[in-house]
This record gives sequence, C-alpha cells and structure tokens, in this order.
Amino acid sequence: MRAMPKSDGGAERATEERGPRELDQQREQFHRELMRKSMRIAELELLIKHNQAVYQAVYESSVSWRVTRPIRALGKLLRGPR
Repeated sequence: MRAMPKSDGGAERATEERGPRELDQQREQFHRELMRKSMRIAELELLIKHNQAVYQAVYESSVSWRVTRPIRALGKLLRGPR
C-alpha cells in the first residue's frame, strides 16, 4: 500500500499548482452554473406569478367572492381613505 501524504494546507497548494487556464475554466464553469440557476429562478418566479393570477381569477369568479363583494365594499367605506 502507498502511504498517503500528510495534509498540511493541501487546498492552498492545489490552488497554487493550478495554472491560469484551469482557473479560468473553473471560473467559466461557475459562471455558466450561476446563469443556469438564475434562469431557473426567473422561470419559477414567472410560474408563480402566472399561477397567482389564475387562482385569483378563479376565486374572484366564484359565488362566495361575488356574494361577499358588497360587504367588502362597505368595509372599505367604513374604514375610510388610507
């Protein structure tokens, strides 16, 4: 069996041993991953907004929403301007 070298700052040494090309490749890879995740977040935010609009439209067209509309309007009048 081969003896494992002792770890005395191996991470720092590994970074120093990498050439500029490897670091640039890693930086580019991190940038691409960041862009993918940013795009996914934006997609999910749009989906949430869309779903909220759909659910609101469905709820506002329901009987309970239409029946309680005059009560909500009266409440707004009683509370006054904000």
